[in-house]
Amino acid sequence: MPQGMIAAGREKNEVNKWFAQRRDFFVTSMLKGFHRNADGFLKIYQIYLKTGGVPYNEIDRLVGSENKKGCLWRLKDECHQLWRNADSDFELNGSLLDWIIGSIFHEAMKLKENIYLFEHYVPQASGKKEEWRGETQLFCGLECQRFMERISHEVDRQMENLGFMFGRAIYLLRTMLPSQSHNVLLLRYLVEHGDVVDELWAESLEEVFSDMFPGCPESGYCYAAKSYFDGNWYEKALDAYNAALRLNKHCGEAIRRTFQLKAILKAK
Repeated sequence: MPQGMIAAGREKNEVNKWFAQRRDFFVTSMLKGFHRNADGFLKIYQIYLKTGGVPYNEIDRLVGSENKKGCLWRLKDECHQLWRNADSDFELNGSLLDWIIGSIFHEAMKLKENIYLFEHYVPQASGKKEEWRGETQLFCGLECQRFMERISHEVDRQMENLGFMFGRAIYLLRTMLPSQSHNVLLLRYLVEHGDVVDELWAESLEEVFSDMFPGCPESGYCYAAKSYFDGNWYEKALDAYNAALRLNKHCGEAIRRTFQLKAILKAK
């Protein structure tokens, strides 16, 4: 085998190893990005329901371009990087999520193109209407009207498709959470952003932890608290252990650590 191919293979293995060691970080980053995208689309959808239109600047901000990728474009790239090679149950679900996010991205790109046509060419056609004469006016006016009507129907269909696909992605992400019970970065993110749990899944964090840690939902808070403690974030650790005690007042780890943390914070 040529030396160049051997070197390239080694470099690829090193990159894969580096990525595997930081996988929990990238999974957590993906969830953050997904929430930003879901929230961004919800705002666009609310405008659409109120006005019947989709503002181009909002969909452009969501999708972006090759030179300036929007948050949906970055999410699509993150999902592809995470799940291009699926080899476990979590990975297989991730592969499906990768496909759904990719489909959302491509549908949003087509929507952006249609909105651009609608916003830029309808006003121009309307402005030139008085300049047209005879058969030319009749033909161009009718054709333009039919074309824009087709785009309008296409936009309606695309918005409904996007809403449906975001809903499927939200559901799929929820089913994947139990397999991430080891991911302390994700647990800390959920502890710090309980509003995300409510907005995405209309559940409390305690309900999610009950699914992730059957029979001992306080473990979700304890794992996050230990991570805070190891990083010397003592106030956050104490808050997380107190949350664990609210779920289970007999949790031994939380009882020991709260006494310890209160002593540390008092001595500071």
